[in-house]
Parts: sequence; C-alpha cells; structure tokens
Amino acid sequence: MPPGEHVPAGSLKSPLALFRELVGPTAVMAAGTMGAGAIASFLLAGAWFRYDLLWVIVLMLPVFVVSADSASRIGALNPDRGMFSLVRERISPLLAWFILLVVVPVHFLVTMGQLSVMVSAFKALMAWAPSPGAAAGPSPLLLDIGLSLGLAAATLWLLFSRGYARLERIMTFLMVLMLLCFLVVGLRGLIEWRAILAGFVPSLPPDLPIPDGSGVRVATGSIIAMVGAAIAPAALLGLPYLCADAGGSRSELDRAFRKAVINLGVIFGAYATLVVVAGGFALFPLANSAGLADVREASGVLRGALPGSFAALGPVVFTVGLFTAAMTTLVVAAQVTVYFILDMLGSDWRFTAGNRRYHLLLAIFVLAAAALAPLWDFPALLKVILLMGINVLVIPVVYVIVIALSNSRDVMRQMTAEPWRNAVLVLGLLASLLLAVNKAPSYLRLLFE
Repeated sequence: MPPGEHVPAGSLKSPLALFRELVGPTAVMAAGTMGAGAIASFLLAGAWFRYDLLWVIVLMLPVFVVSADSASRIGALNPDRGMFSLVRERISPLLAWFILLVVVPVHFLVTMGQLSVMVSAFKALMAWAPSPGAAAGPSPLLLDIGLSLGLAAATLWLLFSRGYARLERIMTFLMVLMLLCFLVVGLRGLIEWRAILAGFVPSLPPDLPIPDGSGVRVATGSIIAMVGAAIAPAALLGLPYLCADAGGSRSELDRAFRKAVINLGVIFGAYATLVVVAGGFALFPLANSAGLADVREASGVLRGALPGSFAALGPVVFTVGLFTAAMTTLVVAAQVTVYFILDMLGSDWRFTAGNRRYHLLLAIFVLAAAALAPLWDFPALLKVILLMGINVLVIPVVYVIVIALSNSRDVMRQMTAEPWRNAVLVLGLLASLLLAVNKAPSYLRLLFE
C-alpha cells in the first residue's frame, strides 16, 4: 500500500466473510479427505517417529493441490458432462465400467467404516458403558445398529435440508471444527518447536522395534500411508461433479485455484501437521508407543496433550475431531458414489432439490451401510485402513485419466494443462504407482489368507 493511503472502511474482512472465502468444492473435498484413515496415518506417524516425517506433508501438498485443481478444471469447463461420461466417450467405456465396479463397493465399505468410527466416537463421548447392577438394556449389537442408523439419518437430514449450497457450508464448518480440535490437542506440542522444525528436513528415521517382538515399524511404510491419505481417487473423480454442482465456470478458474491452495494446501497441511505433532508430543515418549496400532487406542492415552487439570479433555477433544472426520468422509464417499452411478446410467446426477432419484439412491446407500456396519468383526479404524489399501490400486489409473483429459483440446479447449501442471501430475502418477506397488502384496495376502 502506498504511503499515506488509508484502508477503506469495511475493507477488513469479518470472520463470516473469511469463512465464505473458504466455501466451495475444494472445501467439501478437503473435509472429506480429513477422514479417520488420514488421522490414523498422521497420528501413528507421530507416535512412532515423533516429528521426523513432517517433511512428507510439505512435499506431498503441491501434488495434492495441483491434482485436485486439475480435476476441478475438467468439471468447470464441462458442466453438463460428468467425469464418467467423459471417460466413456473420450477414453474407453470398458475403463469407465471397470472403475465404477471397483469404486462403488469400496466406497460402500468406506461408508460402513466411517459409520463404525462415528458410533465408537459417539459412545466414547457419551461414556456409555453398563454400570454394575444396572437393569438389562438392549443388546450391544442392537444398540450399535440403532446408533448407526440414527447417525446416518441425521447426516442425511443435514444433506437434504437445503441442497448443495448448504452442504458446502456444513462441510466447510466441519473442516474448520476439525482443524480447531486438532489445534487444541497439538498446540502444547509446539513448545518443542526446534524439534518440529528439524522434522521438516527430509530424512529417514531408523526402524522402530515393536515391544512384543512381532516386527518393526518402518518409516517408508508410514510415508506411503501419509501420501495415500491425501491422494485418493474419490477426490480426483468426484471434484469435477462438485465443481459443476457449485456452478463453476471458466471465469472462476483462478479463484478456484486460490481456494484449492487454501483448503487443500494450507488448511489440510496445518491439520496433518498438528495431528503428527500431537502424536509426537503425547504418544512418542510412551514406552510402548511403537505398539500403538489404531486411533482409538492412541486417543485414549492422549492425556499428555493438554496441561494440568485440562489433561482429561485431550481424548475428548480428539474424539470430537475424530467423529467429525468420519462424518465428512462418509458424506463425500456416499455423495460422489451416487454421482458416479447416475452418470454411468445416463441419469441426472446433479445434487438439486428436485432430483428425487439422487436423494433416494443416496439415502439407500447410506442407510444400508449403517445397517450393515455393526455386523463387521474388525475394529472400526482397521476397516478404514484396510479399505484405503484396496483404494490405492485405482489411483494410478485415475491419474492417467486426469492427465489424458487435462491435455485433450476436445475437453479443455484453450485451457489444456500447462507444462508445469503436467509435470506435477506426472509426479502424482509416479507417487501413486509407488503406493500401489507397496500395498499390492499386503492386499493379495488379504485375498488369499
């Protein structure tokens, strides 16, 4: 600002105005990406290796932002064509059907996993445990089914009450709420700022033996899990639909990129950093930190995250963030799945008040997952982590699709991908191939054991 120039009255943005700057398709996807699986990856990376893997977050964010923005541009420039329609018409119908047949059941299982996490977190927040001598109540299974259906119904009500515009505001609010929860939990760890800053220098910490002698925690495994938590096929396939539903257009591409930088870069980056810091500060010093294997176990011992008389609030605040994370991922997984199905069937896929077919299919999808989720035997967070392993097998194919469509003049017209954008997308493709190669053996073992 030139000397002597005054700030015009009202030019400083209010918190509400700043909030509105965040609202948009990338806020929805950022909130959905901050799921229970992502929390598991980042928290356990901190618990096992303290702050030594913080550099991974910095390196993966540009790939995350540019990949998501490239997918959004496809939707903005083709508002009347869904992503699966473009794949079917411009690349191959068989490829479109293959991805659909893989993604739909995986997303159904992801939805089940997130509902299980929501139920577990809700029961923990309510401290629901039978007291000695209490009268017999409903069986734990019936209680879990009732809670699962109730939470699913409440989520659907939030989605359907005001349409897509309300969805964007709700998801943005939940994204900010998640960030605040993990800020509270991770804030005390910032006193170790020198060690935290050192963690942004790339290095590979030594393997960490598990206390029971069953093996070791390998840093490369945590790195791959952290990258996989951010780069997901749902984001790259779903953002074009979200962008079209939001009314994105060519004239708004620059503004959309700024929002992607804020939501997927700054906010998601801060969230991931705070979760790693919380794990590194509160969990890494524990004698059995290498033995921690899931978020529920880890969150129960997060009492060191807050000082003095506030120590007991650490697990509570973390659980609120965990519940919110599971809810947002549930919403995105279910929503984009319905987009995919209706688009492939040639039906209206837009999330509008008058699209009853969309509402009905989304309700069936979520309520069916809610009814079946309590019947699984695996721990809630283990379900999500396993499903993320299945999901990574699709990511390289989706990257190839985004690169092909972003460079097609028939699809992008004069807005084909720039050389720098292609370079980043190729880095994302290479990262996804490494992710798939690393996860494929464990996935095959699960199939044949």
